Amino acid sequence: MQIEDRVFIVTGASSGIGRSTAIALSARGAKVALLARSTETLRQLAPKLPGSLPLTVDMTQFERVREAVAAVRQHYGRVDGLVNNAGRSYAAAIEEIDPALFDEIFHLNVLGPIVAMQAVIPVMRAQGGGSIVNINSGTAFMTIPQYSVYSASKRALLGFSLTARAELEKDRIVVSEIYPFITATNFGKNRMGNPAGGGPAATYASGDKPEFVAGLVLQAIEEGQAQYFANDRLRKMAGGAP
Repeated sequence: MQIEDRVFIVTGASSGIGRSTAIALSARGAKVALLARSTETLRQLAPKLPGSLPLTVDMTQFERVREAVAAVRQHYGRVDGLVNNAGRSYAAAIEEIDPALFDEIFHLNVLGPIVAMQAVIPVMRAQGGGSIVNINSGTAFMTIPQYSVYSASKRALLGFSLTARAELEKDRIVVSEIYPFITATNFGKNRMGNPAGGGPAATYASGDKPEFVAGLVLQAIEEGQAQYFANDRLRKMAGGAP
């Protein structure tokens, strides 16, 4: 799908991969709806992206997600693409898992993207097609102590994404996934649960640039393959050819 003159929704657009993706889309001539919890950060970003629309949205508040998608359609008259980027990590040993935090992670990492997809699918179908890109994680293919909740949420997103891709093919709605490696964002600092459980935040500071991952997102939109990996190691772990 072409990017220029199309309308995209980017969740978690206030920082990291989401922010870089929104900037990259805008630079290619797209109109971008910026969804995130941080109202002030979005207000600072929006003027830098011509024609963008900032919307304060907590992706665990499902009715607000639906309202936001409706507002984007009303504002632009269409929705061509959705980038489900918002997410959060959680570190805890199995015996230390807090059920309430477990529930919050699954609402944000799994149900939030599903609700957003449900909201845009009828719009895209009526338009004759669209692009949905879900930001996943290499942990979906790993067994990492302290990370069972997060990796489980990403495995669930993997299953839903592949199923949605098959279901929506007839409607010309393409569902793709991005698998970043360690990326230099606030991901580690924003981790829930045991602060020391997932390793030092410095690990993330030395990772790939978020702009690199944003490039994979744009590639997915234009090419429409099922999965895009940050490196060959992740591709091999997923069972793909090197």
